[in-house]
Amino acid sequence: MITNNSVQRCDFRMHDMIDGKFRVERVLNSTRTDQKFKVNDTSGNEYILKLLKLWEVDPGLRQKMLLSADNEIKSCQIKSNYLTNIVHTGVVNGNPYLLMEYCKSVDLSRLIRNQKLDKIKIAKEILYGLRDLHKSGKVHCQLTPENILITDNNHVKLTNYVTLGGRANLLANKNKTLRSQFIDKSLAYQAPELYRIEQCSTVLPSVDIFSFGVILFQLLTGELPFGRLATESDWIHYQSRAKSNDWNKNTLLRNEQRDMWIGILDVCLSSDTVGRAKDVDEIINRLPDDEYRYVGVAGSKVEAPQSIQHGLMLHVMQGDEFDKYYRLPEIMQLPQRVITIGRADASVFNMIQLSEQASTYISRRHCTIELDDEQDIWYIRDGQWDKNNSEDWSCSLNGTFVNSEQVTKEGHKIVPGDIISIGDMKLRVEAY
Repeated sequence: MITNNSVQRCDFRMHDMIDGKFRVERVLNSTRTDQKFKVNDTSGNEYILKLLKLWEVDPGLRQKMLLSADNEIKSCQIKSNYLTNIVHTGVVNGNPYLLMEYCKSVDLSRLIRNQKLDKIKIAKEILYGLRDLHKSGKVHCQLTPENILITDNNHVKLTNYVTLGGRANLLANKNKTLRSQFIDKSLAYQAPELYRIEQCSTVLPSVDIFSFGVILFQLLTGELPFGRLATESDWIHYQSRAKSNDWNKNTLLRNEQRDMWIGILDVCLSSDTVGRAKDVDEIINRLPDDEYRYVGVAGSKVEAPQSIQHGLMLHVMQGDEFDKYYRLPEIMQLPQRVITIGRADASVFNMIQLSEQASTYISRRHCTIELDDEQDIWYIRDGQWDKNNSEDWSCSLNGTFVNSEQVTKEGHKIVPGDIISIGDMKLRVEAY
């Protein structure tokens, strides 16, 4: 186990060796808590290396960030043609790092004003990358043109989707206001519900849909949807317009496919998550389907098993119990037909006890899963019966979500492929 005493500062420069395996070819961008490098291995193969700067983190937060980093690395091993894939992980001087494939490419920010770009192709392939992430229980959370690569063979790959250190890292790097007189442009792509991420107990796929909407608007117009963004006062105005769904439709007046694009942008840029598209397929289905079809990877586990032989199970895609399975028919106790779910706590009995060490967003009595025998349908309901009042249903503190839709105490039907979000945990519904 890494301890505070084992963490040492790493100021790697050009030609330095990292972990005795990778030579630094170029130092790339840095945040408060991580640093990226372009590196070569001993055979000359090129990679991008992302290092968690644990020495910059308050010693009291290091263990929490290590737990989050470990969970993030394990859960981001996703095979996809639309993502830069992780090929190796390690630790150097007490600081975790991951190695990602290097693509000969240019990021979208350098091409976004190029009117010759095939907008439909780029839009579709961004959405395919997001779909692969979301079906794997991940949310990008940092989708900007800089994190969208256009490869030499003119395909899209999403990068920088692994947030080493999890929520603590996200908080450390969010809301950078002024750098001299300029504001951090990445804030333009941030969904309104993330303006106060410290109060946002569950990060949902819908935040990426909002970011996609901003990028799509730029692709079509060369501008940001809610106005310019250069100063702090601009940022206040930008936030206000975003919260009011006041994006500039007039810039699309001369576009031949105006109605299609406005329809898509309306369901992407909604400040209210209820009005926003619930998943990327909703957007893909609005685009022409005669070309640029999705190409999967052989052996990929992106898709959840659909063929039901015995019943449904919950597969932990993100969290302390990554890759654990809960087979619902085997857990359910008769005759109640109810499975209780909550935070692992000695004072409370739940049939599914979810362990969380890096956060505290799961209630001790968080939700239930119930079987309708007559229709052979499983439902999830937020909350449980109150232990002190058998007639009172007590909802969870931070909510339960299926895909990006909040579940009420009335319940929500679940089917294979659904992603259930409970706090920082993501569980995929699968058949077995």
